[in-house]
Amino acid sequence: MSINSIMGTGLSALMANQQALAATSSNVANVNTEGYSRKDVHFVTRQSGGGVSGVDIDIQRVANAYLAAAEMRGAGDVSAAEILSRYIDRAQGLFGDPSERGSVFATIDPVMQSFGALSVDPSSSLRRSSALSELQTMLSQLDTTQNEISELRTEAHRQGYSLMEEANALMSNIAKLNGSIQRARIAGVSSAESETEQSRLLDRLAEIVDIRTAGRSLGGVEVRTGDGLLLVDVEAARFGYSSANSGSAYPGIVIMQPNSTTETPMASHMRGGELLGLMRARDQELVNLGLAFGEFAAGVVDAINDAHNAGSAVPAPTSLVGRNTGLLAGDALRFTGASNLAIVDADGQITRNYRIDFGAGTVTDDLGGVTAFANSIGDFQTALNTRLAANGDGAAAFANGSLSISAAGGRGVVVADDPTSPASRLGRGFAQTFGLNDLITKSKPTSYATGLQGGDAHGFGAGTLRLAVRDSNGGVIRQATVNVTAGGSVTDLLNAINTQLSGYGSASIDANGRVRLAPVAGSVSRIDVLEDTTQRGATNVSFSDFFGVGEVAPAQRSENLQIKNTILANPNLISTAKADLAGAAVGTRVLSPGDGRGALALEAAGTALVQFQDAGGVVGQAASIIDYAARLSGHAALRAEALESAAVAAESVREEVRQRRLGEEGVNLDEELVKMTTYQQAYAAASRMISAARDLYDIVLNMV
Repeated sequence: MSINSIMGTGLSALMANQQALAATSSNVANVNTEGYSRKDVHFVTRQSGGGVSGVDIDIQRVANAYLAAAEMRGAGDVSAAEILSRYIDRAQGLFGDPSERGSVFATIDPVMQSFGALSVDPSSSLRRSSALSELQTMLSQLDTTQNEISELRTEAHRQGYSLMEEANALMSNIAKLNGSIQRARIAGVSSAESETEQSRLLDRLAEIVDIRTAGRSLGGVEVRTGDGLLLVDVEAARFGYSSANSGSAYPGIVIMQPNSTTETPMASHMRGGELLGLMRARDQELVNLGLAFGEFAAGVVDAINDAHNAGSAVPAPTSLVGRNTGLLAGDALRFTGASNLAIVDADGQITRNYRIDFGAGTVTDDLGGVTAFANSIGDFQTALNTRLAANGDGAAAFANGSLSISAAGGRGVVVADDPTSPASRLGRGFAQTFGLNDLITKSKPTSYATGLQGGDAHGFGAGTLRLAVRDSNGGVIRQATVNVTAGGSVTDLLNAINTQLSGYGSASIDANGRVRLAPVAGSVSRIDVLEDTTQRGATNVSFSDFFGVGEVAPAQRSENLQIKNTILANPNLISTAKADLAGAAVGTRVLSPGDGRGALALEAAGTALVQFQDAGGVVGQAASIIDYAARLSGHAALRAEALESAAVAAESVREEVRQRRLGEEGVNLDEELVKMTTYQQAYAAASRMISAARDLYDIVLNMV
């Protein structure tokens, strides 16, 4: 071997060990760096001219593709479970502990207690004001809780936007690193630094959306969703909210390929990740809680109004103005039984007593006057008004979905169902059906038992109904537009909806007049309403308001509930008494200031049975509002606990994979220090070899 060869070999060894020391130093320095994969040094003999001419070094990043993919899947599962658990735990916390006074459900007890106290002294203005104050507190808490659930949805929506921006930046940087790695491979230089940085970005991207990676032949990775949708290659796709879901406050997530504005819905492509957790929280879990809470609020309204409509204030009010029911004059009455309507003086004595026999279709006064009516709301109102006017006792009107009855001459109006054959329309009495003496009011219906049947006129004017079919994650997988035309029956309208929902769901109406938009079994979770421009007659009540379909109207039943303005302005109008009108003759006193039976009925409203419908995963049941509150609170708590357990289980699986990956890719300080010592000694040996070669040069030169 020539002296030059010795010198070249020594120099190559010197440089190789210097690079090896640098790689080992980098490993030691990054021992605590999250996501860092150690660099492994390989020495390779350099061949030249058929012989050995030194040593080369090959620095490779240690990576286990299988474990990396497994951790990515685990990261997506954990992220989705954790963020979903966090939101539902916060939502469940809004309900609070029913045993604590500050919780929304605990506000029911003070209301019932205040009515009980009022029954002891019905004429007490202080107790009347106290009862209204407690009731207002409960209604405000109902409104606040539903608004806070809505705020959580909005927060999840905004957080989703931030995550999509972060994901877009990550994918863009991964695509740029693909280019850097490819250029390094072509140039024959190490790309370990770029690969390490890319791995770190991939780990974070896997937490946002579940991904799978595959190596590219020229270096770098190709990133796809779990089901194969391309996210990153030499260029990156972009996430965003859909522009096609106009009319929806919460549009679905879409992906757009590079240099394209075509939107591909992501709902069916996500299997894990924070984005999926947010969308499930926003469009599924929080919606379910909102729907169940709206059903609870509707039950509270029904129970209290039922009791209040069965009683009367003392003295009786001069007029009873019903709520906007959304019903039209041409709609069928469908009442059974009988009711009494009395005109009373200031002392509570009957001046005229009318019997309304819905079975016979007659309004009869105590003078023997009879007016018949057919089976429609308009016919009944006309007959009642005719009979009242004939005796100069008052008037009855029906307009914009509201029935009103007024007494003449400053007298009062009292309504009471017959005790032996009470008036009933779908289980509601005469006054309660029309809300003639409601204590709690709302501009939209809170009950969706409309009483309509398939052959009835639907009553809606021309308008558009845009429906969204949502999957199990809440994502919109299809939209359907129904053009509603004036005229036609309920069946005609439902057939038009079914035509548009073909293969995804169906619309039907039950015996009580409730419309159901039922999804088909499988991937479809629910059918929502994105846009509704319909209106039933002049009621300003839309299709979704009237039948309670979609996500918005049923949930909003707990919002903007108010004490009736006339009662709030005059607490003496609280129905503290009850009038026994059946068979009562003119001159009979049926109302007295000391009668507390009406207030007792209001107190008993907390334990009276109410028929709750299926809502948000809570099964329909006949229960008191107090019992339903406890069940709803328990349901929310169990759901939060189940999601928390799922998050813990997912984290356990991920941690196991992480530790295995760390065992292969992580830095072991003991091993690195041994390597560093070895490379230092090799570096010193190479230095001595170069020094010996130099000495040989000197000797040879001195011999010349």
